[in-house]
Amino acid sequence: MANDNRHAQDERRVHHAVRDVFTRACVLLAPLVKGNDKTLITSGFAMVHMVQGHFPELSGSEARIAITVVERLHRENRLQALLEKYAHE
Repeated sequence: MANDNRHAQDERRVHHAVRDVFTRACVLLAPLVKGNDKTLITSGFAMVHMVQGHFPELSGSEARIAITVVERLHRENRLQALLEKYAHE
């Protein structure tokens, strides 16, 4: 029991709605962030509306968090590995 309380105290993540949809958001946004490498095809504003259209439970700031993380994973060449991992599950 004490271990469960310790885990709850250590948990710093507060955007649980983003965590719930994150993998699906990665799948949705992957083609967009890959296309934005060379030229800005899709604006951040349009991506927020797209994410909120697919996940209406997310606020605008939560949608931006998901987009920012997906873009960062892409820049760090980690997005494709994440997508492949979840494609096999």
